[in-house]
Amino acid sequence: MLLSPVVEERIDPHDSTLIRRGRSALSISEMVAFVDALEARPLLKLLEELPDLARLSEAKFALAAKTLRRRFRGESVVDQMQLRIVAHDVAQTIDDTDTAARVRALFI
Repeated sequence: MLLSPVVEERIDPHDSTLIRRGRSALSISEMVAFVDALEARPLLKLLEELPDLARLSEAKFALAAKTLRRRFRGESVVDQMQLRIVAHDVAQTIDDTDTAARVRALFI
């Protein structure tokens, strides 16, 4: 009897529903639901979740980054400057250099 391997995403009970949705998204419809959740989430809340978003897989982070950048472009110049500062400050709190670099690159 062959058993197919089960691939499990890291589950953290402290993760937000957005991060859990992003980690578990496998199908196109689940990815669309993840992007919809990103678009509906308040920007301030998303900024708090940047470290966790930056730890998602490359494809999932690319979706998140594209969505965040689109929202960023819709903000005023002053708000864009503030978002850059906050993203940089968040990146400074992240120990993993690759994850921190992903956060810094979001709003450049």
